Amino acid sequence: MPGLPSFTRCSLRWLLCAGLSLSAWSAQAADGALAMHRLGASENAGAQLHGPALYLKGDGPPEAASFAAFLHQLSDDRLDVVVLGASYPNWEGECRTIAALDQVNSCTTIVIRDPQEASDPAVLDTIRHAEVVYFRGGDQCNFMQWRDSPLPAAVRQVVQRGGGTGGGSAGLAIQGSLAVYDGCQGSVSSSTALAEPYQDSVSFSEHMFDWSALHDTLTDSHFVKRDRMGRLMAFLCRQLASGRTGQAWGLGINEGTAVLIDRDGLGTVYGDTAYMVLADRPDDGCHSDSEPVSYAGYKVWRLDAGQRFDFAQRPRSGYYRVDVDQGAFSSDPYEAPERGHTLAMRTPDRRGGF
Repeated sequence: MPGLPSFTRCSLRWLLCAGLSLSAWSAQAADGALAMHRLGASENAGAQLHGPALYLKGDGPPEAASFAAFLHQLSDDRLDVVVLGASYPNWEGECRTIAALDQVNSCTTIVIRDPQEASDPAVLDTIRHAEVVYFRGGDQCNFMQWRDSPLPAAVRQVVQRGGGTGGGSAGLAIQGSLAVYDGCQGSVSSSTALAEPYQDSVSFSEHMFDWSALHDTLTDSHFVKRDRMGRLMAFLCRQLASGRTGQAWGLGINEGTAVLIDRDGLGTVYGDTAYMVLADRPDDGCHSDSEPVSYAGYKVWRLDAGQRFDFAQRPRSGYYRVDVDQGAFSSDPYEAPERGHTLAMRTPDRRGGF
């Protein structure tokens, strides 16, 4: 809110304890590394939860209609949301969209530019008392510096009690449990990754989260817009070659697209297009650091708006195949040879949690 003063972190803790009736409050560390800003009610709602659920977005900001559907998967009550950022100083972009939703009690943006601040007690307390934690866009390498802090555990606690999490762009990239393409050596294009799958810019970190819905899965964003199918296939080939898994899955989500995964692992696509890609031939390509990718038989599921995919019981049909030979595709990897393919669906009465 324009005109509000900035406070030190000590003042922030006083505000939280005092429960002042402010429609928005803000706090900033003296060195500018940690910024916190809250829109909406000053007191938390304390909602009853029936999640968990994941909200995965192909670009940074959440979209209002799909995010509202995500919140309804979590509770019938009003909810408190935390948006986490590690790259940009602007505080309120995502929260201005989120706070306008009827079901939102408050939205707090926390920007952490010094990794040590991921252990700040006020940050951890705010996360633990929220029902939703959303990681926004930026640079996923900055997020990965939080991996060994108490912050990921605080997010897991939210999910374990039935809350929701997820992210967009860089915030999507850190959600997979197979590995995280960390971007710490700079971004890489599809053509470069296919031609030189072991070059420095094809760099991975151990996962930050281990959501069961994303087991053996690596996530990527801006998918069609930035032509990232090739690099995702190179990433998966690398995971097979390393022996980390015998089935490497990739989830690529385009800009303007959200994938909502409910408590049973059933994902629904909103907006545009997402892709699930499977590499399950460990003996194929990527074993040499001097050769382009060659891999026969990537399995690709194209998921358009309204389609569903069972992340808990992965389908064994409904895909089309794409080969890569010396870094070149056998066909257009974004289109099935014949449209109209169908997806294998799950039994709808399972209960579980990701």
